[in-house]
Amino acid sequence: MKNIKIVIGSNFGDEGKGLMTDYFADKFHNGIVVRFSGGSQAGHTVVTPEGIRHVFSHFGSGTLSGLNTYLSDFFIMNPVIFKKEYEGFYKKGLSPIVYADVNCMVTTPYDMIINQIVEEARGSIKHGSCGLGINETINRDSVISIKLADLYNLDNIDLALRYIKNEYLYDRLEELDITSIPLKYSELIGNDNIVKHYMRDINIMLDNIKPCDAKVMNDFDNIIFEGSQGLLLDQNNKEYFPNLTPSNTGMQNVSKLLSALNETEEKDIEIVYATRCYMTRHGAGKFTSEINDKPFEGIVDLTNVPNPYQGSLRYGLLDVDLLKQTIEKDLVFADGFKYNKSLAITCLDQIDGDVKYILDGVEHSLDDRTFLEMLEFQFPNYKLYFSYGMTRNTIKTK
Repeated sequence: MKNIKIVIGSNFGDEGKGLMTDYFADKFHNGIVVRFSGGSQAGHTVVTPEGIRHVFSHFGSGTLSGLNTYLSDFFIMNPVIFKKEYEGFYKKGLSPIVYADVNCMVTTPYDMIINQIVEEARGSIKHGSCGLGINETINRDSVISIKLADLYNLDNIDLALRYIKNEYLYDRLEELDITSIPLKYSELIGNDNIVKHYMRDINIMLDNIKPCDAKVMNDFDNIIFEGSQGLLLDQNNKEYFPNLTPSNTGMQNVSKLLSALNETEEKDIEIVYATRCYMTRHGAGKFTSEINDKPFEGIVDLTNVPNPYQGSLRYGLLDVDLLKQTIEKDLVFADGFKYNKSLAITCLDQIDGDVKYILDGVEHSLDDRTFLEMLEFQFPNYKLYFSYGMTRNTIKTK
């Protein structure tokens, strides 16, 4: 039997997906973590009980527990970020095994530069981008495609990069109504070392991955699908347009990947929807339950620090009505599979008083124990996970 855990963020990201992935990974042997959306813009924080901290972007958050990573064809690879993160693992004495689908799109430095120029030019109407070129990679791929399989011919990649730098980049900026390039970016674009360093990063990445397709998952008894961002940022969520991520953040991609598994092998599937006991949003856009300040003085977030593209982390009350609606919409994509449902509530250790939340359009306040009982009632037939800290050993279940 295959044990399958699917960890999905329920809100705007930053819900504890890394924590939950690490929790399951610690219990699994012969396991693999599957990244099924987005790319290296993820910032999934894992702190081990021994105090080792890592913010995962390009690798699965089960790495510190010894699990392999599979970057599916829905994942956008970035050699620059891969190299940086891999070197971080090397310093920790780790050499993680990464399988990557040959059809993964690949980000170039120029995709990142275009993204950053455009986001800065938007000024007060920023989209909330991370500046890592995810949407620009997708856009450029329709004009000049670079997939993982293409990286094995470096001569062709060098030619492609020269074309992107000298022609495509300027055409794209013109298309986006950018008439003037700030000096810091024009110097970057003109720097020939950008291509040289990028080619080096490609070689390092290729030396440390195993190219494959989705069938590689059949080699593992335990599979954790690790989402990126959250359901409210899904590219099809028109209510929050245009401040979305250009990918499917829930079950839509997972359902397609599950079809690659051996049909005759029995599967135990659990879908885990993660949320903090409050809400956050890092970046611009609609946020109906937003409040002016942190809901609890005890909130400390070392990962989501202010940056030029997303600004400072925003806070809101947990909207239970919205949470139920969002999860129900996503579960439509799980039709055809037999599965169990779970809800993971994180950051309960940060509470310094009652939990304030919204239900039936009205603000309520409960102590943490009664708050969890309320969620049990609102989400019948769901298993409940809840954490009182940053490490896997603080997680309890109901």
